Amino acid sequence: MRARVTRVLFAGLAVALPASAQDAAPAMAAAGNQPATVRCESNKGRPRTCPADTRGGVRLVRQLSRSPCVEGENWGVREGEIWVKAGCRADFGLAEIGAVTPGPAFFACESKSAGRTHCKVSTREGVELVRQLSKSACIQHSTWGYDRNGVWVSQGCRAEFRAGGEAQVANVEQGPQAVRCESDRGRERRCEVGVWKGAQLTRQLSKTPCVEGHNWGWDQRGVWVSRGCRAEFVVW
Repeated sequence: MRARVTRVLFAGLAVALPASAQDAAPAMAAAGNQPATVRCESNKGRPRTCPADTRGGVRLVRQLSRSPCVEGENWGVREGEIWVKAGCRADFGLAEIGAVTPGPAFFACESKSAGRTHCKVSTREGVELVRQLSKSACIQHSTWGYDRNGVWVSQGCRAEFRAGGEAQVANVEQGPQAVRCESDRGRERRCEVGVWKGAQLTRQLSKTPCVEGHNWGWDQRGVWVSRGCRAEFVVW
């Protein structure tokens, strides 16, 4: 009798071991969720967000749904995630920060607490604002812009951008751009605009002389003025 009970117990363990081993087996990566690729699906038309490193930009790699996936309408990006809705199901490619990828890259860049944020992405083929997310206005050269290292936003601007592809900018190094910058009541002011090579004062508006290096200057982020200097500049 004792031997029979022992055999039954061993048999029970033999059956239980495979189940236990199966529970401990590592989960296999699902198709569409390989490194640098995220599958995000809006099932039954419901909105869904999928965690992703979107700092280098996102592009639609393969549409899985019959419903068209249109960026800005039923899919898009926010900081740290991709969102889909209205039946869009697709695989999305994640670009490395600063990498040059074929086709347009979509990404979000957000200025929090009215501070300045710089989002690294390749801007060689230009950048275009696709959809404003913030109540604060996103105005190019004022609250958003880009340089050779990426896109910057400030003063509460939060938006989705497209880099490359169909971006309506022919080249990163654009032609000369005019900007007016004024120091009211002697206060220092920075006028944010992408500066590639330099800046030149073209017309002084103030009675106070504007002297480069003294009460005006420039860097890659734009032009600054102080001590009552008010003038028009050309940057390139």
